[in-house]
Amino acid sequence: MSQQQPPTIARLRANRRNGLRSRGPKTREGRRRANLNRRRLKLPQAAHDILKRLDAQPCDFYRLWRDVLAIFWFLSPSIEPYVNAVAWDWWLKQQHARRGSGQHVLRAIDARLEESLWDLVNTYALLNRKWRVNMEREIGSSGEIAISHLRLAVETRLPAYKRLQAEGKLPHVSPLEAAVGELATTINELEAVL
Repeated sequence: MSQQQPPTIARLRANRRNGLRSRGPKTREGRRRANLNRRRLKLPQAAHDILKRLDAQPCDFYRLWRDVLAIFWFLSPSIEPYVNAVAWDWWLKQQHARRGSGQHVLRAIDARLEESLWDLVNTYALLNRKWRVNMEREIGSSGEIAISHLRLAVETRLPAYKRLQAEGKLPHVSPLEAAVGELATTINELEAVL
């Protein structure tokens, strides 16, 4: 019987280097997204028809849906239909931005997206007493002051948003949204002082 030789220092260093590269996602959102790889979303026939009409691939929607679920990982499964609505609205916005639709179309989708987020926040507030703390900690905005703030906080965490923004395909912020954003940051600063 041959006795196994102890690993050399070079082999130990190589193992450590390889281990650092292959341990999966590091962020909480990335780990949540990796956990969702096994899940499959059953799309209704109307959604399949829309995907077909837009010449889009369902895998693009699934990827975005998993990204949105990864952002809202802390929500209970009973709120998942609201998260699905947010994912669907953001996916539509992404498709229209890629196709070069006008700013009025993208703003209308933003309004619908904010309505979906409002429903999500209100439902979560009914189910969880610490909803505000959880939303602030995990997303950076609870949507209590301005739901557009929450929409932007969610969108900026989506990989697709960064690509579309870099390509200049998203509309510029309207003066009203800019004013609401400034007001929200001022109120947050005042609350921090108090």
